[in-house]
Amino acid sequence: MAIDIARMKERLQAKQRELQEQIAGLTQATPTPTDPVEISEGPQDFEDTAVDFLEMQQEQSLKVNEQALLTEVEQALKRIEQGTYGKCVVDGKPIPEKRLEAMPWVARCVKHEEQLERRNLSREELYDADTD
Repeated sequence: MAIDIARMKERLQAKQRELQEQIAGLTQATPTPTDPVEISEGPQDFEDTAVDFLEMQQEQSLKVNEQALLTEVEQALKRIEQGTYGKCVVDGKPIPEKRLEAMPWVARCVKHEEQLERRNLSREELYDADTD
């Protein structure tokens, strides 16, 4: 069974709109990054300040994750336009349809995605070792 490119494009465009709306909502909630000193200015007590700061950090983290996923979705849409959608960006071999059905924005086959994750994890371990 061949990949239904038109359907995948529709799914990706819908995901793109959804992510853009979510990012806009997060941006409106916290328009600019705020540091703990700015949050603590005013009559709030320490607990309120801490809760506000944690909520702001969580929103910022969500925004970063949503922006990263939006980039992946937009790159998948470009691959559709270029005629390379459904092929691993590393070796050009077909990505299994089940994988694309689950995550239409994927750019790598499972083997190359695992290699990338292992490299990223080893970089984190190096960073953690430097901070100890």
